[in-house]
Amino acid sequence: MASDLEPASPSPPDSSREFPAVVPHEGEIAVSVQPEGLLVAGDPSEIEAYVERVRGVAGHAVAVMGVDKATLGNATGLAAGAASFLGQSAKFVQLHPESLKAIQKGQLIPGTDGFYRMMTRGADKKFVSQLQWKHANITPARMMSLQMVAVQLALKSAIADVEESVQRVEGKVEEVLRLAHANRSGDVLGDRVTIDRMAAYLDRHGSFSDADWDSIAGIGPALNRTVEQLRHHADRTLRSFDPTRPIQERADFIVKAVENNQLGETLSLLVVSQESLFKWQRLRLARVEATQPEHVQQVLDDARDLLARQLVEDHALFQRSRDIVEAVAKTEAIDGFRIWSVQGLQRSLPMLRQDLERFGKARRTHMQEWQEFKAPTAREAANAAVERVSDTATVALGVASDTATLALGAASEGIDKIGGIFGRAKDKSRVWRRGKPNATDD
Repeated sequence: MASDLEPASPSPPDSSREFPAVVPHEGEIAVSVQPEGLLVAGDPSEIEAYVERVRGVAGHAVAVMGVDKATLGNATGLAAGAASFLGQSAKFVQLHPESLKAIQKGQLIPGTDGFYRMMTRGADKKFVSQLQWKHANITPARMMSLQMVAVQLALKSAIADVEESVQRVEGKVEEVLRLAHANRSGDVLGDRVTIDRMAAYLDRHGSFSDADWDSIAGIGPALNRTVEQLRHHADRTLRSFDPTRPIQERADFIVKAVENNQLGETLSLLVVSQESLFKWQRLRLARVEATQPEHVQQVLDDARDLLARQLVEDHALFQRSRDIVEAVAKTEAIDGFRIWSVQGLQRSLPMLRQDLERFGKARRTHMQEWQEFKAPTAREAANAAVERVSDTATVALGVASDTATLALGAASEGIDKIGGIFGRAKDKSRVWRRGKPNATDD
């Protein structure tokens, strides 16, 4: 147990003096397991060694941020207290939910949320095969402080890179919003500038006025609606795809998705809107902590739910997009006859792949290599057609031969039967004629 931790002050956590820093013993680190990732404190070299182990096990991209004044800005209250509690060398390791499960299975973190100390190295300075965990008791106030830091940093780092997406949609915002039926006043890029300025102001001063909050309070709900409408437009476009259709119809789908439905621009604008929405959530948390601290836990939980839901839906959208693009990229030699369709795919597929890569990078999706798109030529199509005709002809000849044999057999059998019938009829005729006086045989 972490008996060396000082008891919490009964006063509200409004100062870093209320939170003495965590000082793990030699060979130990302190880890706070949060739904968004890990807060890790200890010696910098120990932290880095542990993070490298996490990177080796995690199946998705890992984002690492320092928990210090540079990353938290001019933090006050809960966030400032937690930063002081963790110390200047602490790190926040943001993980995908699947990565959290993986490192739990690999015993790199315990299976439940909480605050722990861990023996990272043995006497020989090597990692021990069985990591030794022990629970560290901390007060609810300190735990809420850790939650505040984790959520703030998760909101701050949820979007890995937004500048490429901003450049992608410049001058196209209104058109994309129209396609997505996102009927709202104002411009997404304009809202982004407003939110950015307010977040920078909060980082510099640690608080903002009632008038400032009133000026941006309505932007958050509007951004949330825009995010959902953009994702719905992208999803609706993708679900109209039918992988069973012939190459010309599949190629036409990709061309229309890129040029008419502007799928790439939609994904980029989705990222831009999400970044602003997450920054607005940071401002909301600061506002509630300053004016209605009794509601902080509920707002933290709501922000966490938003982060988790957006991540799950974005990853599902990315995977659906990738599956469709890969299905379209599968061609046969005979498709070479569809010259215009193949050329359309050669032009549109790379553009759509770049847009998907940009979206996946921004949302820290686990990327895989694209399968190579092979554009069949007319000569390859002709050869394939000849082979098909040859194979069909061979099968047809075989069937014809078998049919002829059966027909001859049936004919022979029929002739025998007919001959037998006529033979019996002739015998009967002779008998009848012999019974008459003037009967003669033919």
